Amino acid sequence: MKVIVVATRADKPAEEFAPHMEAESKMALQMFAADFIREIYSRNDGMGAVLVIEAASEDEVNSRLGELPLVKAGLLTAEVYAVGPYRGIVAAANA
Repeated sequence: MKVIVVATRADKPAEEFAPHMEAESKMALQMFAADFIREIYSRNDGMGAVLVIEAASEDEVNSRLGELPLVKAGLLTAEVYAVGPYRGIVAAANA
């Protein structure tokens, strides 16, 4: 299943994030290499990231994202949205 994740940084000083950033980046790259994270983008507002994830379930997404150092530290939250083909395209293809 394809999942879009909107990750949002907590409104905390940069100093609180700094000790976690190396481990966070390393884990995100490992998830990318494992084909869990398929795409990752920085938000232009500087408040987090947007990820495209491929997983078996939303539970898997929540569990694996919960392993991230910033999530564990309470410095990052993730909104998880399972997605599928746009209904308008599906309807047109079946017409």
